[in-house]
Amino acid sequence: MKIIFGLGNPGQQYKNNRHNVGYEVLESLASDQHLEFKRSFRTSSYIAKKKGSGDWLFFVKPRTFMNNSGLCVNKVLNKYKIKLSDILIIYDDTDLPLGKIRFRVGGSSAGHRGMDSIASVLGSQEVNRLRIGIGSSEGQELAEYVLSDFSKTERNILDNTIQEAALASLDWVDKGIDFSMQKYNRRGGE
Repeated sequence: MKIIFGLGNPGQQYKNNRHNVGYEVLESLASDQHLEFKRSFRTSSYIAKKKGSGDWLFFVKPRTFMNNSGLCVNKVLNKYKIKLSDILIIYDDTDLPLGKIRFRVGGSSAGHRGMDSIASVLGSQEVNRLRIGIGSSEGQELAEYVLSDFSKTERNILDNTIQEAALASLDWVDKGIDFSMQKYNRRGGE
């Protein structure tokens, strides 16, 4: 079993925010595969499930707010008894230029509160990640920036990035983190 978590904030008012690109990648994956998200009260999430070649793949959107993402991740891991190496966390990153994606295993959260929450609850930073560049706040207050919507020009770039991240996620499932880092991390600089 593999589980891909897409971080974001629940609720219509956050739907198009920069902070919700993790949700958007999972929604794209589910739509492409004709899957439907179902609410899981036990794990505080929305889950779409797919039976792959002999194994299950879950797409999980936490229903907790971004800063409490670890609560959902912990509940899911406890319910399904899965190893950290079999999960991927997809989230926004202001340190990457808009439209860039990067795989990474472990390391600091770089101030991302969703990842801080996950590391704190799990007691480990060693988790597979797919970071999606949303651009720099350029002097704007960070919380205000990540909770703002993309401009029309930015949205055009992002739509392609969401598709690339969805394909990259499936590569992670099929070929692993090392292959994914080699294939996707060399595409342009940080």
